[in-house]
Amino acid sequence: MTTGTGRRTRPASAGMLARRIALLALFEDDFRPGVARSALARMAAEKDLAEAVTSHAAAIVDGVAANRTEIDARIAVEAPLIPVAELGRVERAILRSALYEVLYSAATPSGETMRDAVSLARIYAGDAARRLVNGVLGSVSRSPGGGA
Repeated sequence: MTTGTGRRTRPASAGMLARRIALLALFEDDFRPGVARSALARMAAEKDLAEAVTSHAAAIVDGVAANRTEIDARIAVEAPLIPVAELGRVERAILRSALYEVLYSAATPSGETMRDAVSLARIYAGDAARRLVNGVLGSVSRSPGGGA
């Protein structure tokens, strides 16, 4: 498959698809708190997602909900110039979901999570967001116990 620029693209992996669906559910939850799980279920049904993809996305959504305070504190440490509440909703959702996986989930290699998060930031929020996500995740991965 090629893009309009002639570059070859690969089909999205199951992990990337799960991260994308989790991002969309968390983004929706930012507008209407408490709806992430129902948004995830709706999207999974609409897109007829495989159980493995839905389970992975649900683990991310649930993990972010359970660890949001600690994740937001880590974002604040790694990106002190922008208060977490002032980050764009997409950037905040990407950082929360990626940091959950890097810091709390041993199921996925952190390199894969980080590549997918940077890619999602580029797709959904642009180059400045890509740099922010890359910087925060890179800093976390280099810190002791950071998931690298």
